[in-house]
Amino acid sequence: MDNGDYDFIIIGSGAGGGTLAYHLAPSGKKILLLERGPFVPREKENWNPLEVNAHGRYNTKELWRNADGTELHPHTNYYVGGNTKFYGAALFRLREQDFGEIKHYGGVSPAWPVAHDELEPYYAHAERIYHVHGQVGEDPTEPRRSGAFPYPAVSHESRIQQLSDDFARLGLKPFHTPLGVMLDEKNPWKSTCIRCNTCDGFPCLVNAKADAHICCVLPALKHPNVTLLTDTKVTRLETDSSGREVKAVQVERNGTKETYAGNIVVVSGGAINSAPLLLGSANDKHPNGLANGSDVVGRHTWATRIPC
Repeated sequence: MDNGDYDFIIIGSGAGGGTLAYHLAPSGKKILLLERGPFVPREKENWNPLEVNAHGRYNTKELWRNADGTELHPHTNYYVGGNTKFYGAALFRLREQDFGEIKHYGGVSPAWPVAHDELEPYYAHAERIYHVHGQVGEDPTEPRRSGAFPYPAVSHESRIQQLSDDFARLGLKPFHTPLGVMLDEKNPWKSTCIRCNTCDGFPCLVNAKADAHICCVLPALKHPNVTLLTDTKVTRLETDSSGREVKAVQVERNGTKETYAGNIVVVSGGAINSAPLLLGSANDKHPNGLANGSDVVGRHTWATRIPC
């Protein structure tokens, strides 16, 4: 394996990391994508509710702890594509007000440094990448859009259609959930999605769910400048002598420790797992962890992982 310098090292291949790799791949830059898990095996158990839900076949077996010290199982998954392999394919946009200051019981959440309108073109691009189906104008809380959904709304099943009609007669405003699936209802004979009875919480056996693995990682890997390492757990971020820039990552892979250097390192391990990586990378200049000048990294997540 080439341990030479990379232009970009991306930690995590889910919604954030996988999409970034997809976007950067045509640039010709040397990109290393690191994923702590393997590919989801394609097997008949993908669609078996007993295996997926009751037995937790694809869940991590590690334990986390609540704030009071009690154990919990996180029901998260470490695979190429991250948790998008198991999500329900619902892809809502944030609303305009979500970007502003929000007052709540615990205090005030400050406004974002960007507004919805600045991100709107990127939302539109992401919806094309992730095959989002929907209908403009149905959702009364829908934010401003520059255009229609890339694909028409997924039709309701008969019982849901009846429920939607009943709600509408009562003066309510039901709407189709924006869904990222590779479904062609006009030409079912060539549709990748077959509208099975499993989606949310299940990996898709026919690769019809618009997840980061299918929509982003595989296309990125067609470029020779992109390298994916699976079963590679990043354990520490190394900074330069100033302590201001991350220049390398330490990993555990195949039972050995390796180090990879990069000009830009992107931490996209998810809201939970990115925090312990930053905190565990403390050094003399940053004794409380990296990117933690506010001392709030990891403090407002719902669980804390047991150190491995």
